[in-house]
Amino acid sequence: MQYGVKGYKAALFIGAAGALLYPGAVLAQDADQAAEAEETAGPAASASGASSQIIVTGSRIARRDYVATSPIVTVDSDIIEQSSAVALEANLNKLPQFSPALTQFDTQDIQPNANSTPGVSTISLRQLGSNRNLVLIDGRRATPINGTGVIDINSIPSAAVERVEIITGGASSTYGADAVGGVVNFILKKDFTGLDFDGQVSFSPQGGGEEYRLSSLVGASLADGRGSVMLGMEYYKREQLLRADRKSYRHARADPTVPGEEFFLSENYVSPEGTNPWNEAVLTGMFPGAPVNVPGTAPIYFNDDGSLWTNTSRTVDGVYYPLLLNYKGGTDGGVTRKILDTGLLEQNNPDRILSSPQNRYSFFAKGDYDITDSISFVAQAYFARTSTRSLSFNTVLLGSTGTPIPYNDDVYVGSPYAPETADFRVSSVLPDGTPNDLTDNPTNPDFMAGGRYGLDCGPIGGCTNKQVFPVPANIAALLDSRADPNAPWIANYSLDAFGRRGTENHNNTFQIQLGFEGDIPGTDFTWDVTASHGETIAKSNLVGLVALERFRTILTSPNYGLNFFALGNNGDRYGSTASCETGLSPFIIDSAFSADCDLASSADVQFENHIKQDLVEANLQGGLFDLPGGQLRFAVGATYRKNSLEFTSDSSAFEGSSFYQTTTTFPQASTSGSTAVREVYGELLVPVLSDLPFAQDLNLELGYRLSDYDSVGTIGTYKINGEWAPIDWLRFRGGYQKASRAPNLGELFTARTNTLAYARDGDPCSLENNTSPMQYGNYSANPDLNANGTAGQVEGLCRQIMGADGAATYYADGRDDYLLGGQYFTQLLAGARGLREETAKTYTIGAVISSPVDSPWLRRLRLSADYYNIKLTDGISQQGIDSVFRQCFTKEFNPNFEMNDACERIDRDKVSGDMQVVTVNYDNQGAVETAGFDVQLDWGVTFEDVGIGLPGTFSTNVNFTYLDKFATTPDQIAIPLTDYAGTLGGGEVGTQSGSYRWKMFTRFNYSVGPATIGLQWQHKPAVKAASAATDTNTNVAGAPAYDLFSLTGQIDVLENASIRFGIDNLFDKAPPYVGYFLDDVLGDGTGRFGRAASPYNGSQYDLLGRRFYVGVKVRM
Repeated sequence: MQYGVKGYKAALFIGAAGALLYPGAVLAQDADQAAEAEETAGPAASASGASSQIIVTGSRIARRDYVATSPIVTVDSDIIEQSSAVALEANLNKLPQFSPALTQFDTQDIQPNANSTPGVSTISLRQLGSNRNLVLIDGRRATPINGTGVIDINSIPSAAVERVEIITGGASSTYGADAVGGVVNFILKKDFTGLDFDGQVSFSPQGGGEEYRLSSLVGASLADGRGSVMLGMEYYKREQLLRADRKSYRHARADPTVPGEEFFLSENYVSPEGTNPWNEAVLTGMFPGAPVNVPGTAPIYFNDDGSLWTNTSRTVDGVYYPLLLNYKGGTDGGVTRKILDTGLLEQNNPDRILSSPQNRYSFFAKGDYDITDSISFVAQAYFARTSTRSLSFNTVLLGSTGTPIPYNDDVYVGSPYAPETADFRVSSVLPDGTPNDLTDNPTNPDFMAGGRYGLDCGPIGGCTNKQVFPVPANIAALLDSRADPNAPWIANYSLDAFGRRGTENHNNTFQIQLGFEGDIPGTDFTWDVTASHGETIAKSNLVGLVALERFRTILTSPNYGLNFFALGNNGDRYGSTASCETGLSPFIIDSAFSADCDLASSADVQFENHIKQDLVEANLQGGLFDLPGGQLRFAVGATYRKNSLEFTSDSSAFEGSSFYQTTTTFPQASTSGSTAVREVYGELLVPVLSDLPFAQDLNLELGYRLSDYDSVGTIGTYKINGEWAPIDWLRFRGGYQKASRAPNLGELFTARTNTLAYARDGDPCSLENNTSPMQYGNYSANPDLNANGTAGQVEGLCRQIMGADGAATYYADGRDDYLLGGQYFTQLLAGARGLREETAKTYTIGAVISSPVDSPWLRRLRLSADYYNIKLTDGISQQGIDSVFRQCFTKEFNPNFEMNDACERIDRDKVSGDMQVVTVNYDNQGAVETAGFDVQLDWGVTFEDVGIGLPGTFSTNVNFTYLDKFATTPDQIAIPLTDYAGTLGGGEVGTQSGSYRWKMFTRFNYSVGPATIGLQWQHKPAVKAASAATDTNTNVAGAPAYDLFSLTGQIDVLENASIRFGIDNLFDKAPPYVGYFLDDVLGDGTGRFGRAASPYNGSQYDLLGRRFYVGVKVRM
């Protein structure tokens, strides 16, 4: 059967309508010239049959004007190049629609897992989270970096970027899942011919953090214009920048109101067991002049001369006493140590990284060839390799990871941490004929005077534990003063000499796209079929870690491991060796530890995350027939996408192994899984009226996408947008969209991952719990504060969870040391296969005004204003420990107080009854609501045209966003939304913090001939602390208004060469202090800031200071 052109159009109209009805910057329109609307905005628009049409991000329909029914911001390459920061995300974050996510200032992440990759950079629209906006390259999905599905912006070849188009608001009906908050489309250069070299260097007078970029592009036309090819390469290097390199941090380090950067002093110390303290009279007598008794639980440090010092405090009769006693080490002005206003010693980290170092190589290739006049072959590929480094705190072995040292007259028979059969489980006595009586055994010669271990034991009967682990006389006096003088004591370490914990990260990303595109002869239909394959391999090496069991084995060997030597496999073949010449005595400084001790106890680990994405898509668009208002246009398409994840955990840090090796990292299991989706979509552009009075244009844009996921089933998303131009200089636009996000690989498949999490509700089983959670009140076993009358039922459930023995110990008569407020507990996080999709409903309404007159003062005036409103429900986020507690212990979730699923997730010790671990999952309990206004103003004037006797042209661009609401809740059923607008709050349900009431980014430019000079102005208003959202009388400070100015310049020195230059943070504006307690009183024992808190907010305020840059571009 033969079909004519009309038959084609009729069939396609029916298909598009059926899909729709299936039940189941510079603003784009404000481009100064039509030439700015390049046809590279989408694949179908490049076909020869559509040379006069373009595709705008947000729709796949090509149209003859550059008009969008959704708010769009277009960022050209100038804003990327006119900055000392080469990183793409750093420049996009200048725009008020963006909220900083992961940046170069996230330098302490040392916990890679299936969903976290140290050193990456991501972007977030409307604060909704980096996994709720979709990042595209030339209209197609880029390759994710990890299980969250986010894109590492470092992997995008910035040298090839022509412009960036940003649509804010849901776009799932056009692009599929993840486009809940909007789309960021990086449009790459096309049809480039010639040779382009570009180089830039950025630096600061304060030193550190230098940035270098060198890139080249080469393009050529092939076969008399039938084809083209472009190749690009970029090298980028960012030097490490330390906090010590910036005067703002040097000021903070010396400020006695700002806490030290470390949680713990870089000192080894000894402490008693918690239930067996030092005798306070004896301890206090060692510190003449102490104003009050020194607490019996105080840690004891050592001066170089062997004398003791303390760093603790006590409050007596309401009076606070700092007890920094007999410290002789000095403070060096805060470089490493200072005395806080609490009167106590604090530790700074001179090696703390402020901005992470980075090396990046990227390669890019793009080509096309016209096989016929209507069919072209297209190909594109890119590869990026990024290397970064992060650095965190020292490895500390203290408290629960400290080592008990025996102190009694029992005979030493070997380290309790070495296996019974190990050849290095050395006893102080040799075997004889009476093995049950050690007093007459010969002493091992290694323990005698002149022996291997530096001890002096007698010839018969071996050594006592006191002899094997000698202590100074002053420590012996303290040990003997305890109620149980023969109990062990605790050796605690801060291992400066072994190096700080950190990561070395290497991320390799590539993507290859191949396909065909063209047009259908006799029509304006264009089509494309493309297949792509992408992979990311992220490898992280964790350094500076210690194997706790090996460390303890050495430490509890004779004389704290002096001259320790071990040969594995009980001394048989294939066993490796380990040694520790100096031992690990806590009474010598750790810098004296020999290198073999570090090697014998180190536990550096490696993790690898492997992400794959396969994508096949086909699109068809064109005009169907004319209506009174113009041509009815359509787009239809189908997509298949598969994503897979394989995260490999190191065997020494594997959750599920009781012999977990590493300290101060969290064990995790390996993760694997895959998801697939099949989709069809349709769009219609319906021109209702045109060229009529009060109806210059009236159009509808309709879209529907049907997605079939193997994880959540079938989902439908849609959009209904419209535009009305009553006159040619005024255009109204608006729309309503339903968007969705299916659970990502990490949320579905994350294997058991051990973390430490904070429970605001405290321990529900505690008889002294004094919390009062919103909505629920105190729901604990505390009969005095539980106003719900359920304390007895809660205690009954707790007893079931603990078991009879654990409950008897935990609820023993007379106990008075129950946990009070919020607490940190260990949790096991795992993915949830039963997750649903999250849904966002968005509507926008706005207007675009072009100049109504042809006056030279006003002809370049354009103004747009748009209101947006987004409501996200069933938000996917990590379940909190509090959520599990509430589902177990509250009548709202567990009316019969039975052992339900939530109760089964709570594991308490069967002997002591104490909390051990809580298993949590991802869930669909979150909700987010946000609303506000976007305003953009563009204006320019040529001075000669308006009669001003100056050469050149002046122009300005203003981007302004007002936030009316940003409200979140982690539990949409039980907890009301909290509106953080006007505060630094946010962050729940995977969102970003920093809910400024309004933000503005303004550019001014003056051009004369080949030269242009410009000024950029970023403004953030005064903002309250996050706590102000729930407590109008909060005592926590927010931040003052903040203005940042940058100077830019460019001059074309030759026809094919230009120089650009500039100064970022022109006036060297320092970041403000944020988050401190307004009612802090000097010397009252409370800090002005939280423990180890930074006084600055690096994601919102400039930490780098004044910076200069200069760049050169040569085109040949």
